[in-house]
Amino acid sequence: MRDWNTPDHHVADTERGTLRFTDGTQLVIADWQVTEEAPDRDGLVRTSIRGWLTNGSGSGRLDDPYTKPIKAGPARLVTTELRGREPVRDRDVHIGYHHPGKPHPNTWDHVGCLVTVAWNDRLPDSPGARG
Repeated sequence: MRDWNTPDHHVADTERGTLRFTDGTQLVIADWQVTEEAPDRDGLVRTSIRGWLTNGSGSGRLDDPYTKPIKAGPARLVTTELRGREPVRDRDVHIGYHHPGKPHPNTWDHVGCLVTVAWNDRLPDSPGARG
């Protein structure tokens, strides 16, 4: 992801990804990244997709869980479309929003809301993801 702490942070020319959920809702994110954490003590690898929300509204602040188009919390991810990556399919996920706030969001070309979609993916020694 690009450094967001600049007055000219723009996502217009960055890579977009689409995440589709069971109710037909889509999250479109820009300047996205996929992160895989080290295994936890149960051996599960937690994976997340994070990016700037481009098709939403709401503040993204902790006291506003109803950022549109889908509220924060548990959800069922149907599939992802992220260029260069295999689709993630049929996962119970957790959606979280974060609004970094000051100093520069008034000059950005987006609302300044980061969205993270995370899930427990797999055991580290398994060849593929667990459902």
